[in-house]
Amino acid sequence: MKIEDLRNIYTSSRVELVELTGEALCYAEEKEEEGHNSLFLLEYNRHTKRERVITNYLLNDPSFVHHYFPFPTTILLVLEDGGNEIWAAAIDRESGRERSLTRLGLVGSFCGCMALDDARLLVWTREDEASASLFSEYRRETGLDRVCCLCDLEEESCRFVRDPRIASAQPGGVIPCRMRGADQLLVLEPYGDEAEKAKCFRDRRWLGDDVNDNVWLCPALDFVVSCKAGEPRAPMELVLSVGTQGLLRYAGMDAQGIYFRAKYYPDNDERLVVMRSADGAKEAVCPLPQGENVRLLFLSDGVGPFRAYAVEEGESECVCTGVLRANLTAKYSKELGELVSVVEDRYLVARYILSDETDSFEFHTVLDAKTGSQQSYECRCAVRGGTVALY
Repeated sequence: MKIEDLRNIYTSSRVELVELTGEALCYAEEKEEEGHNSLFLLEYNRHTKRERVITNYLLNDPSFVHHYFPFPTTILLVLEDGGNEIWAAAIDRESGRERSLTRLGLVGSFCGCMALDDARLLVWTREDEASASLFSEYRRETGLDRVCCLCDLEEESCRFVRDPRIASAQPGGVIPCRMRGADQLLVLEPYGDEAEKAKCFRDRRWLGDDVNDNVWLCPALDFVVSCKAGEPRAPMELVLSVGTQGLLRYAGMDAQGIYFRAKYYPDNDERLVVMRSADGAKEAVCPLPQGENVRLLFLSDGVGPFRAYAVEEGESECVCTGVLRANLTAKYSKELGELVSVVEDRYLVARYILSDETDSFEFHTVLDAKTGSQQSYECRCAVRGGTVALY
């Protein structure tokens, strides 16, 4: 395990980690210089221990929220204040040059976004005062409360996404992936939360079997073409579906496949299921432990294989046990807080937040399950592969 402490590098506490890779750390730092608020995008080389400024901006409006989407040669920066417009900049990682800078108007107020690639965004909006009548008509026609638009930064255009499976999704429910050798969009369409789905099983005699958790796949390019053509539904393939008899929830992915937690209510049987990236084949991977005091921790950071742990909470201690691709069994004090990651199947990373009406303090503890030694840090933390970044 390697701990990278970014707090030794930057001078401001307003730092956001953008990307943690094998050789570099990319982060954004807000600080005041010569009476002006500035945003710096920086890269820190972990081998040479040197910092490089990619680019910087003057922040004229402190109300803007920043969203970062890193790609191999580009960082996509989206700025919004919850209103009816966004700014989007595609920044070349090597030169810091803006490949594009686009201001886009929206119908309704911003409520979420995700990047399909370094030139296209999906942006969701909800009703505001100016769009109240339009949203009222939209709800009557579709039954939906939110609108989704495909924003093309190169064309500087926004087009409504008419497919209700995309428009009703949360930003985290549309996930770019590779499947069968092609770029795809994984679209998650769960029915409510887990408590609602369990209630549907109990009430199935009145509801029938049409209350489904669905998972769709759509070729990324076909989705863009379909949206720009104004088609009412994108060419999606239904790859997994569970009715009132069960529950299906996304768990994570790695190079081998996409993982789901599947539960069959009649037998109270819960398992991990994988959809293989190579051919789309599905199979059960392993059973999952259950219990009122058991929490499942799924880890997939894009570096190593997907792993799963079960965390059982006792009166004063918790027990972490490996479930998939993990052999760890370790106890730790509940005083450390919530377990958020396990590194190299040995080091436990726990988060504790102390807050009151005015302040909030975040602490992370790294516990060596083999030696029992531990170290706590007052900061935020990110884990990727064998690296723990403190910032």
